[in-house]
Amino acid sequence: MVKNQYEGYEYIDPNNQYTYPNSTVLINKQNITNIEEAYRNEHLLVTRRLADLRIQAIEVNSIRDILAIHNYLFQDVYSWAGQYRRVNISKSGNPFMPLQSFNTAETYMNQLIHTYHQTANSKDEIIKQLAKILDNLNYFHPFREGNGRTQREVIRSLALSKGYSAQIRVEQDDEIYNLYMDGTVYGDLGKLEELLGKILEKL
Repeated sequence: MVKNQYEGYEYIDPNNQYTYPNSTVLINKQNITNIEEAYRNEHLLVTRRLADLRIQAIEVNSIRDILAIHNYLFQDVYSWAGQYRRVNISKSGNPFMPLQSFNTAETYMNQLIHTYHQTANSKDEIIKQLAKILDNLNYFHPFREGNGRTQREVIRSLALSKGYSAQIRVEQDDEIYNLYMDGTVYGDLGKLEELLGKILEKL
């Protein structure tokens, strides 16, 4: 199996709030302006932080904990780690949640997480509700960068709270990558439920 291809992101950022002048490189704490070097630097530092969370996960009870996960993962790289994005984003021509709707999105995400903790007690219900949380969190897309890594850690943490392992290994497994990307890019809950059904394992 091969990985499906998807169009890139588009950012409405006329004032270059996040990037170096005349560049697509995100302003980073190491002040690296070469795009390949900046990518390697971010990948290395965030991977180390992900390893920390494998030892001690951040419990997710509200959107604030999702911000805390992003902050933990990206604290070594970006000054805005753990903060909502200040630009609008689209992918493959599909816009994510506009900035003016963030308050509504925050309230809804908190409701979904609360409902999950209160009512998702069977494996089928955990899969169903995690898929809905993942779909809505992806549409929210609260951060300028790092949404995918953050949401995958959120799902892992939420599964742990119910006694399950849920590792979305997009880099190692093409089938998992395709289900994850098709599910998130196109808002396909069926694909996300199929994905979670494959990876959810009782601890």
